Amino acid sequence: MKTLYLHIGTPKTATSSIQKFLKENWDVLQKHGYFFPESLHMYPGVNARRNAHFLVGKVQNEKGERDKKKETIYLKEGLQQIRDAFENYDHVILTDESIWYCLSYGKKSLLYDLKKEADEQNYQIKVIVYLRRQDKFLLSRWNQSVKQRTSHVSEMPCDQYFKMTQEKNEKIYQYDKKLDEIAKVIGKENLIVRRFVPESWRDGSIIHDFMHEIGMDVTSEFQELEENVNLRLDKNTTEIKRILNQESEFSEKEISYMGKYLKEISKTYIEKDTTEMLSKEELQQFLKKYEEGNYRVAEKYMKEEGPLFSDKIKDLPKWSPQNEGMLEEVILFFSKFMIDLKRTNDLQKNQIKDLKTELRKTETEFKVFQNKVRHPFRTILKRIFR
Repeated sequence: MKTLYLHIGTPKTATSSIQKFLKENWDVLQKHGYFFPESLHMYPGVNARRNAHFLVGKVQNEKGERDKKKETIYLKEGLQQIRDAFENYDHVILTDESIWYCLSYGKKSLLYDLKKEADEQNYQIKVIVYLRRQDKFLLSRWNQSVKQRTSHVSEMPCDQYFKMTQEKNEKIYQYDKKLDEIAKVIGKENLIVRRFVPESWRDGSIIHDFMHEIGMDVTSEFQELEENVNLRLDKNTTEIKRILNQESEFSEKEISYMGKYLKEISKTYIEKDTTEMLSKEELQQFLKKYEEGNYRVAEKYMKEEGPLFSDKIKDLPKWSPQNEGMLEEVILFFSKFMIDLKRTNDLQKNQIKDLKTELRKTETEFKVFQNKVRHPFRTILKRIFR
């Protein structure tokens, strides 16, 4: 039966890497009967590889107001794109990590509407979701918000975000309840639940694991990714970025420009972290709330006995902005920033110097030419009566 694979995240489970792999291997996928549709429309701050965003994306008009009419148009166009794809392919792949959140808050009826469409068009839906331990999920969401500066959350200290998200976004951490809701619509047999734990992945690769779950193994035909996409910031650079986010005079372009240096620094320091953003006691108390539900997920959706995740928590000190490594990273950040400005300035100076030299040469040549044509008739007469 024709199958729509809907990859819904969760956020911060290498979704960007999976999406990039699918995009870069578009031709190979089609050769084997899989179609990865291109996004028909662009949404602010949303990568075009998130081709399922038309299912949940909000659209604004020229006045900055929500345009529900256009959202409906985009939805209809996206569904028609799926219908057209199934005329030539047996499998269609859609992916967008924001769907996990929207199923709880933004668009609770999404799966019901999509299931109705699937039944009418005679194809089945398989939902794929990767789960990471709730504390890691929470901290990764905060890190991503700070890195992207998408909302007021990007200015919050971690402790404040930790408290706020438990009060307002509790549903997205209740994996068992959310999976039950999804299974109720599409059937438990059509729900693919995987851990975001490298040891559990096929070949130790999230890409290979995902592809295997949709019925394909990665062979030499495929182009492997050179490196992970969308790497997080380390703790100190996250704090630097959070402070920069608070400055209203910085434009998005300027913030992004400075952010690239923070990402560069993180590559060096991210493995050197010897602290946790939350204390061991805070993490234990937080995870305790989901322990029973996680056992249910492992048993019901993965047919395993025992815990869904390891309960091991590193006994590390809680991170503080006054840590001894902060000054080093701040100095390195501003050094890289200033050196790049200097190099750019030197390059522009040399370009200006070359342009001035070229201009002087052109002026000299023009004067020579001007002298030759200043008295054309005299020149002609001289030639006649030579």
